[in-house]
Amino acid sequence: MSDRLGGLLLQSRAPDACVALTRGAAMPWAGFLARVRAWAARLAAEPGQRWGLYCDDADEAAVRLFGAWAAGKTVVLPGDLLPATLAQLAGHVDGWLAGPDQSLTEPSEAAFSLGTLPESMPAIEVFTSGSTGTPVAIAKELRQLAEELRVIEAVWGERVGDATLAGTVSHQHLYGLLFRLLWPLATGRCFVGQQLVFPEAVAEVLAQGEVALVASPAFLRRWPEALALHVAPQSPRAVFSSGGPLVREASLAVQHALQCPVFEVYGSSETGGIAWRVQGDVDTPWQPHACVELDFAESGLRLRSPFMPDPAAWYDTADRAQPVGGGFRLLGRADRIVKVEEKRVSLDAVEQAIAAQPEIADVRCCVLPEGRIGAVVVLSEAGRVACESLGRAVLHARLRNAIAGSVEALALPRRWRHVDSIPLNAMGKTPQAVLVALFAGSAEQPEARIVSLDALHAQIELDVVPTLAAFSGHFPGAPILPGVVQLDWAMHWAQELFELPAPFRGVDALKFQQAVRPDCRLNLALEHLPAKSAVAFRLTQGERVCASGRLMFGAAR
Repeated sequence: MSDRLGGLLLQSRAPDACVALTRGAAMPWAGFLARVRAWAARLAAEPGQRWGLYCDDADEAAVRLFGAWAAGKTVVLPGDLLPATLAQLAGHVDGWLAGPDQSLTEPSEAAFSLGTLPESMPAIEVFTSGSTGTPVAIAKELRQLAEELRVIEAVWGERVGDATLAGTVSHQHLYGLLFRLLWPLATGRCFVGQQLVFPEAVAEVLAQGEVALVASPAFLRRWPEALALHVAPQSPRAVFSSGGPLVREASLAVQHALQCPVFEVYGSSETGGIAWRVQGDVDTPWQPHACVELDFAESGLRLRSPFMPDPAAWYDTADRAQPVGGGFRLLGRADRIVKVEEKRVSLDAVEQAIAAQPEIADVRCCVLPEGRIGAVVVLSEAGRVACESLGRAVLHARLRNAIAGSVEALALPRRWRHVDSIPLNAMGKTPQAVLVALFAGSAEQPEARIVSLDALHAQIELDVVPTLAAFSGHFPGAPILPGVVQLDWAMHWAQELFELPAPFRGVDALKFQQAVRPDCRLNLALEHLPAKSAVAFRLTQGERVCASGRLMFGAAR
């Protein structure tokens, strides 16, 4: 495998062999090489060594990536194109591989011929997630990428067979780049160019043939529930997950729903892949790759790996680990030990205590600017019932009392935020800055204006801004407003504007017809139906109906 990546552009493949599928169209091998040669010829005439690359589709990224490599350029892969990211890269890149390529023309073989790529070439720069600080650029030689692809193929190649690789993760980060783009290219497999953001898109791809799915823990946690909304697709050959540990319940649920193993991959941008596991009914240890040497230091896991710049040098991670047989268990991050009032507090331990409560489905903690602990929580069904009946303040007090026996008083969360899912960036990580931002002012209700109101009718305008907490983690890269939030807004204004009998009894004729995305204005129309003890609601964006239904109140008749 080590020579397949460097010699990829000289491999003998059928001209019509499929390289990638995007939106129903296939890119053949001959077309791929022609476009690579065109980009390479253009870039060979350009000064500067580092070129930024950001493409939505992996097939387009592959063309430009190999074109840059053929021209001897290093490719810088940012995780996004946010203004802060572009500002950080200003002066670091010499140009951008962006914009349409219609003006490119393939040069003749004599004018520009493709050759073998040197293993020592500085191939890419990727970035750490920034979950504990500012993202840092990590350089990778072609040799490091080729070595990791060799191991990936050795471990999973037989399992995947000739399946098409498709993914819910971005190729702009190392995990997605390796598994979604470089692995299929280096081994002659086809890949799906589009990033599959929504479950229905994954179901559609799975139904079309043999597929191996490259996913994230955040996506897989939602998958079994989402799968129930679609016709059961064909089982994939394998499912991969990386970016953080996948809770056992979610792993088992996906394995049961799709009837295939879920391979979790443990590693980092700095180290590449370290180990893998398939979870079972008991706590499953991680199995290290045979080429990775481990040392279980008290300060954290240490390793030597051929995926590193210096394969003989030891690298200190911040992951605490315990050896188990020939594998190991992860015990949490050492860098999540923080100081609160000069005492050391483990955020992992606080999260574990909160997560053990029946009212909580998921939780992340952070240190707030005032030095106290904040908790961002996803309520379970029991938690939502408790919150509705008790109110948030009483629920939070109950949670603090419940964990007081296992958490020091100074580590008890002083502030709480409720979200539908834990916010994640494109790498599947939760940056501390994102958590802290959720505590800045109110991020839960949209700005609202009552346009008209009488005894039976109301019209309310709602400004749906991107900073609403409801968009956090739903979904990373393609935010949409959860239906439960739309229902909550209708309930809030119905109870605010009309005299309604208690209790709330349920929803009738509920429909969600159009997705609601950030930066829009919605109109909420309410009609009070006293004879039915109900309020009919209709949520629209312009002429588009987004949601509708009837809120039922009072004792059942």
